[in-house]
Amino acid sequence: MSAAESVELGGAAIQYTDIGSGPTVVFVHGAYVTGALWDDLVDRLAVHRRCIAPTWPFGAQEAPVGDVDLGVQAAGRRIAGLLDALDLHDVTLVSNDTGGGIVLAALGDPSLNFDRVSRLVFTNCDSFEHFPPKSFAPIVKLCSASALAGRLVLGALATSPGLKFFASSVTRNGIPAERLAAIFGGFRSSATVRREAVRFSADLNPRYTLNAAGALAEWTKPVLLAWGSDDKMFPITHAQRLADTFSDADLHPIADSSTYVMIDRPDETASAIEGFVAK
Repeated sequence: MSAAESVELGGAAIQYTDIGSGPTVVFVHGAYVTGALWDDLVDRLAVHRRCIAPTWPFGAQEAPVGDVDLGVQAAGRRIAGLLDALDLHDVTLVSNDTGGGIVLAALGDPSLNFDRVSRLVFTNCDSFEHFPPKSFAPIVKLCSASALAGRLVLGALATSPGLKFFASSVTRNGIPAERLAAIFGGFRSSATVRREAVRFSADLNPRYTLNAAGALAEWTKPVLLAWGSDDKMFPITHAQRLADTFSDADLHPIADSSTYVMIDRPDETASAIEGFVAK
């Protein structure tokens, strides 16, 4: 993996890796993880694609970003801003988990321009009224009600047993121990970053994704739903609903996979995305 580069977006320094050449693929991960979540997928796609994997300030950034807006709309502005800052064109935007909900919400923000995006790929992610999903909602509620309560629950989640529970809820077979530090980054190692994770979590709200529903129906560019079919948090019925809403969407179920398809089934996920981009 190439050394991390950095760009400032919305007052926050965003670290990203940039590897490969060819048509550009940009990745958006979910809450409490870093861009390293995508490493297996990037290794496969970078043979023919330029792969840019940022660590967004979603609660696992390497260093605290400070007193900046960490809400959903600010996250959407940073995603669009990265495309502008790096002058990217013909982008395939790939998202997962909370990041997918943020991308969907951003499509409904009339102040944002996604003309640089030619294709969208959603892996298992938040959508419509499932932002956050039911199993994650109690954590978001705590973070919204009390910063202290949020810090306590996220602190417990960042322990070794907590991360094991986290991994078991989003993968079929867990995350290798040697990858935990890279994937969970500052969420695992920094109480200050977890305070920022509380602020990020507190703004997750279905009003953003529900308000974007009309914009999704108006989106005319191709969409791929590469969806793990063994996911209790984001069942494949969520993907089918998205496929029915977009005007040009293909649903590609990925068997024996949960939320983190890039870890459970990297070969099939990469193949689905490669075939989609190559159309």
